[in-house]
Amino acid sequence: MRLLPLAAFAAAASLFAAPALACDTVLPPEQRDIDAPGKYCLAANRENPIRINASDVELDCRGRTLTHRDDEPWVNEGVHLRGGSRAVVRNCRLVGWTLSMVVDQYTDAQLLNNTVLANGPAISVHGTDRAGGDGLKLTGNRIFYYDAREGSEWAIALNHSPAPALTNNLVAGFRGYAAIMLNRAADAQLTGNQLLDLNEGGAAAVRMEQSPRARLVHNTVMLRRGVSAKGLVGASDATCIENVFVNVVDSGFELCSVRRHNVDQINND
Repeated sequence: MRLLPLAAFAAAASLFAAPALACDTVLPPEQRDIDAPGKYCLAANRENPIRINASDVELDCRGRTLTHRDDEPWVNEGVHLRGGSRAVVRNCRLVGWTLSMVVDQYTDAQLLNNTVLANGPAISVHGTDRAGGDGLKLTGNRIFYYDAREGSEWAIALNHSPAPALTNNLVAGFRGYAAIMLNRAADAQLTGNQLLDLNEGGAAAVRMEQSPRARLVHNTVMLRRGVSAKGLVGASDATCIENVFVNVVDSGFELCSVRRHNVDQINND
């Protein structure tokens, strides 16, 4: 009598799982450009970059790794979206790229659940400055700098990209100017992001330049020691609610126009 409920549960699970596994085209390891709409995936690790030049593209790396080739030092971008709209890039693992993921003049892009072992800027966005917003979404990405051979000014930089949403991303071990840089990125929404083990010097966790009306909720920033690092820079009209900053000497919360229940703790024991 128990087999029927179990069979029904299995059928329902497979039904809901099917869309996530959908793939029309397996991208060959030597193919670098995606020039037509469709759903693409990877079946193996690769050493070539991927350039998305079309609209309405989904790329699911399925956990495969894109590794920078030492014999092509002039190839800097691991995944590059340019000149289109409505793309989703998920489940990619990028190792050793100077610019791991680049979104250039591409609207309504989503970068989901990617892992970057960074050797420079991890996610770089140059938007279109359209008044309606670019629809950029960064969700569940993990960025690590512990094996980086070089420094970086920022881990995530959003330039001219109105109304971006950054949710549940992780940056760990970053040593540079700002872990997240917002430049002309008005109405940004930062929720549940973790910026951990950051620079103990004069860097910032989140720096905002000409990026009004940011909303920061439930974000965590942590350094090993409280030295001179900053939390928020340029948050003069931001909304800051229930963020936790540990060992950040200058939190920047006092500049937020709306601030509630934030935690700012120094612990050098």
